[in-house]
Amino acid sequence: MAQQSAAQLDFTEGAVLAADSGLRARNALWVLALLAQALCGFFVAKIPVRPELAHVSAAFVVLFAWPCYRATIQWLGVREGVRLLVALGVFALALESCAIVTGVPYGHFVYGEKIGARLFGIVPWTVPFAWTPLVCAAIALARRWTKNSALLIVFGGLILVAIDIVLDPPAVAQGFWQYAARGAFYEVPLQNFFGWFLTGSAATALVLKSAPRLKSEAPPAALIGSSLLILSFWTSVCFWMNLWMPAAMGLLLFGTAARVFFGEKK
Repeated sequence: MAQQSAAQLDFTEGAVLAADSGLRARNALWVLALLAQALCGFFVAKIPVRPELAHVSAAFVVLFAWPCYRATIQWLGVREGVRLLVALGVFALALESCAIVTGVPYGHFVYGEKIGARLFGIVPWTVPFAWTPLVCAAIALARRWTKNSALLIVFGGLILVAIDIVLDPPAVAQGFWQYAARGAFYEVPLQNFFGWFLTGSAATALVLKSAPRLKSEAPPAALIGSSLLILSFWTSVCFWMNLWMPAAMGLLLFGTAARVFFGEKK
């Protein structure tokens, strides 16, 4: 019995060591990927993307989204996970189309030719891949701060506003999209941020309804991975373009998200 117990203990310790080793290797790869995105941000800031390279930008959008999509399906299962991802993607396309045509809720704006072909001449096909990971990350962070559904909806919206403070100014400066009226915050209208709060809160409510388990358990930290890549890239762009307020927000968000992402062993 003593020998059997000792063998079981050795096996357990070996499994723990193997898991820790795998986690360290995974974290090392993620750090390299984040550094690579920060370097890409430098080059984009100094050498703006040309419209003829839109397919490259589109490929990066999809690549950035993959960790979130994979984590969502692992968390919810194939059927429920795909259903949620499709729902969020359709929601994103509807919101962007409405804003472009009517100005609600973000204000009138148009997309440039740098992030993929536009569906029906209105919204780039990449929009669901760009927006969905941000929503998932906002919810994953918010759920670690509160279990209350009403507060979760509010926090989800606020976190998405903070993320957009990082993304919108450099994207406008780079010509990925343009607003009809020049805004007060690095040429971004304040209405846009109010719109992000409304749509982010609505998206959080949609996820709560589609994934009821969110009320009883926090989603895996892996849902944050895609947004870490996005924040690393755009925070770097902000820094090298001297967009100091968005850059500072990016560092704050990146640090908060990275602490959760790397701090949990899931």
